[in-house]
Amino acid sequence: MPEANRDVMSQWPAIEELALTRSRGLPIHDFLRNSKAAYDAKRDTLKLQLSADNVDKATAESIRTCLGKACYQVLGFSPQLEVTTSPSAPVAHKVRVDVPTREPLSGTAAGGDSEFLTSSRIPAGLDFGHFVVGPSNQLAAAAAVAVAENPGKSYNPLFIHGGVGLGKTHLLSAIARKLLPTRPRIRMLSCEEFVNQFVAALKNGRTEEMRKELRDSDALLIDDIHFLAGKEQTQEEFFHTFNHLHQLGKQIVLTSDSLPRDIPNLEDRLISRFHWGLAVKVEPPCTETRMAIVRKKAELRGISVPDDVVQFLADNIVTNVRELEGAVVQLAALSSMSARPITLPLAHEALRHLVRSRPAPARIATDDIIELVCEHYSVRRNDLLSQRRTKNLAFPRHVAMFLAKELTQLTLTEIGNFFGGRDHSTVLHAINKIKGLRLKDAELRSELERFELQLRRPMG
Repeated sequence: MPEANRDVMSQWPAIEELALTRSRGLPIHDFLRNSKAAYDAKRDTLKLQLSADNVDKATAESIRTCLGKACYQVLGFSPQLEVTTSPSAPVAHKVRVDVPTREPLSGTAAGGDSEFLTSSRIPAGLDFGHFVVGPSNQLAAAAAVAVAENPGKSYNPLFIHGGVGLGKTHLLSAIARKLLPTRPRIRMLSCEEFVNQFVAALKNGRTEEMRKELRDSDALLIDDIHFLAGKEQTQEEFFHTFNHLHQLGKQIVLTSDSLPRDIPNLEDRLISRFHWGLAVKVEPPCTETRMAIVRKKAELRGISVPDDVVQFLADNIVTNVRELEGAVVQLAALSSMSARPITLPLAHEALRHLVRSRPAPARIATDDIIELVCEHYSVRRNDLLSQRRTKNLAFPRHVAMFLAKELTQLTLTEIGNFFGGRDHSTVLHAINKIKGLRLKDAELRSELERFELQLRRPMG
């Protein structure tokens, strides 16, 4: 058993803070904020008790994923996670898989007093003033400000896409905060929440009520719209809601991990409408922007971070703004708990696990991807690159193509040439297939994350 297992609970404040940081602006944030943790060393299991009657299956999975990543960042490993619920009793019981039936659609109302978003429900710091602008996100930030200042006219819809942890949710929240004084009826929710609420509406015969709640909005902001992939009935409902709001000049803002045309199993008519306005990409920040982000996050927490530590963080966390913020949180937590000042040696200690597996995109080669995939799935390189289409080869080949697109700078055509001279449409099909499977297969998601961690680990 790793040595770190013995003091999981001593690290819980840092784990909890990271999990809350990661979940900021998401529906699971309040669940995490009102939870209690205990650690069972014999079973290597971290138990999280939520103050709730029950949570649905998707919410429980989102909590486990968020908490698992925070554990890995602090401890260097992720223990087994057990999520339980209890409204008030000291003894927890297992999560019951259920769908909430009478919650406001946006999930933002406090105590049911209002169906619409209020400024108190937007986490502090998620505004334009706290968004660090650099070359990687300048266009997206400018478009977001334009939409907030001139809703329904500048760019409608505004479609913001990019990788995980680059600030898409921050921009969505900043737009909502700016709109509230003049547009009080705002809906802001994750696509996962939208889908869950639609399922609940179907189950309980509330589809008309749901439509009315949505279509009374002054603005509709949905995070992670790619979650609509493959959900035909939900796409149908969203299509008509989109049309209704757009025709009335109501602002629509969507975020996604990819362009509309690259979202698998998304109806053509939705793809077309998502391109009616402006689609902007948020790229990983450059070194100077990363340094500015570290300083801004430190300033918000009222801590002083020396220049050499700022440089260290910016050099070692290169693709994810959320991880940068998490690193500042972790560093501040260790400094506070150990009563030591923030120094470069302390930064090395606090972030040893994160730095050990830090991203190094330029060093990832397609050959390394193929070697790793072949080894994992027990197939030969020559077979993987051949024209054979048997099932035992097709899936590993699709995974390898997906990883090549995610982790290298190769174009679809270049990837196709590398994989036996396949055309770009074949490569795109493979990538979209894995994207679709990843959304509904937790085991594949974990597998892809492990591949990425191994490939991003520095060599030598």
